[in-house]
This record gives sequence, structure tokens and C-alpha cells, in this order.
Amino acid sequence: MTGLTFSFKLFLLIFMIAVGVPRLSAAQITPDLIEAAKKEGEVVFYGAITVSSSKRIGDLFEKKYGIKLRHWRGDATELINRTLAEARAGKPAFDVTLGNEVVMTALNEKNIFAGFDPPSAKSFPKQFRHSEHKMTGWRVLPYGINYNHQLLNADEAPKSWEDLLAPKWKGRFGMANPGIHVTTLQFVLNLDKLLGPKWLNVVEGWAKQEPRLARSLAATIQPLTAGETPVIIGYIKDKFQYQGPIEYVRMDKYLSSVSFVAINRQAPHPNAARLFTDFFLGPEAQKLFGDLGEYVFHPEVEHRFKKDVRDDQIVVMRLPSNEELKSWSTKFREMFQ
Repeated sequence: MTGLTFSFKLFLLIFMIAVGVPRLSAAQITPDLIEAAKKEGEVVFYGAITVSSSKRIGDLFEKKYGIKLRHWRGDATELINRTLAEARAGKPAFDVTLGNEVVMTALNEKNIFAGFDPPSAKSFPKQFRHSEHKMTGWRVLPYGINYNHQLLNADEAPKSWEDLLAPKWKGRFGMANPGIHVTTLQFVLNLDKLLGPKWLNVVEGWAKQEPRLARSLAATIQPLTAGETPVIIGYIKDKFQYQGPIEYVRMDKYLSSVSFVAINRQAPHPNAARLFTDFFLGPEAQKLFGDLGEYVFHPEVEHRFKKDVRDDQIVVMRLPSNEELKSWSTKFREMFQ
């Protein structure tokens, strides 16, 4: 996983220089912490995982510890806006959150997260171990081309990003709007890793194809499964996580973001937050996500991409600068009208 290791190490180096916080000692899940967490009674979790996934995790957590999980689901943009609004108001409501590197770095720059070194993540791949423990990587999210297999067979589906420029796909594929959805903006800005200098011409070509635009990746699913848009750009894990005739195109390389989990430094339920985070990263919860199609890191857990997606096909996306995010979001809003 050479490209993955290099990209992530570069990200860590930039992050460490920017933040400059002291190293924390290893955390422990002690009987006293568990008892204090039980007295708090609940943990509030923000993140863009499916409601069914959070319910299954919450049921497992409550069965084991008697602590309820309350989940709020929002996309990347909504998560940033809600979290920062709570912080400005001095009324932080969440205990634990997850998101990709764009989301989590933006929040960490505002000093939102507490340091925590979860014992259950000790054996995760070293390239995903954040040295300052402000957040813990737990999965990668490969982007690809998904299609409705009741409308298209594998031979009929587009095979590459350039194939979406063919006249037959005009008005017939969907995507989250890169002008307003930060994760898709990051994906588009990283297409140069696969397409080289022609990446922008391809993206401009997509805009001219009049794709069906959505505010989030999740919002592209219903039109796909209903047959309104036979093809979408999205996470290939959607095949396993949504009901309906979803299949993904097998590609040579997959641009991928890293997803992290972190604790609010002003968590209303700080002990429950630590207990839940450690549980979330442990084999019981990670197996559930692996079975659902997540590309998880826990060494004891198999994921469902083993046969189709190799580690050396994963290309970790670089983290755009704040200036890039601001300038390109404006350009993409104009481009994708």
C-alpha cells in the first residue's frame, strides 16, 4: 500500500506541524470509567453512517453497557456547520463524531477534539495511527461508479470517469454537487491522481452532461434505486449498505478518503464518549461494519471487498487547503448550475 502510506504520512506531518499539541499517554478502559459512563446514561454521536448501522451499533453497545446511543446523521457540510455553530454558542451537544479528513481537520483546527488513545485501536495499521491521538482512522471510503443492475448490465455501464462524457449519459447520471458538498469537492480535486492534467476537462465535461445533482452522496441513492438515474458517482460500499439493485464498476484504481472518529473535548458525557469510541473501534462493532461493506482497519475483521479491491488499488486523496476549498467551491457552483 505504498501510495496509501506516503499520502497518509504526508497528511500526518502537515497536521502535526499545524497543531503542535503534546503527546498523550495511552488510555485505559477501567472499571471506574465504565461505572462513570453508566451513570451518564447516554452518548450522543454525530456522523454520516446509515440509521440502520447506528441502530445496530447502539443496540450492541446498550446490551453490553446499558448506555443508550443517540445518533444524529448529517452529511459532511451539515456536520461541520452544526458542530461549529454549537461551539460558537457555547452549547456543545455531541460526545463523539466521525468524518473524513476534510471534515475532521476543519473541526480539529477549531480545537473541538479531545485527545484519546483507544486501546482497541492499538493494532490498527501504523499509517492510520494519528500520533497526537486527536482522532483515530477506522476505514477508507473508495469512490467509484455505481449503477442500477436492473437497468444496465456490467457491459453497458460506463467503465471509466471519461466514459461518462459519452452522449448516451447526458442527463442520465447523478452526483453530489461539488460546489456545496465538501467530500465530493475533495474527490474532484484529486482526480488528477488518476487522470493527470486532463482532470479539469473531464469535470467540465461532466457539468455539460447535465447530471442530476444532489446535496449529499446519500441523496443520490433513491434516484438510482428507483431507476431515475441509472448511474451515479459515489461510494462503492453503497452496494452493501442500501436496499435496491446497486452494483459498482470494477476499476483499476479507487480514490479514497480516510474516515476518523473523535471525541468532543467538551463532551456532555465524557466517560461514555471514551467507552463508546473504544467499543466502536473494537472487533465486535468493526465486524458489523465489515459485514456491511465498510473497508475497515481492524485486523480481526474481514471486509467484503477482499475479492475485488486490493490494497494497492486504493489511492488516498490528499487534503485540499482551505484556500483551495473556498476558491474551487465557488468555481464548481458556477460550473454545476
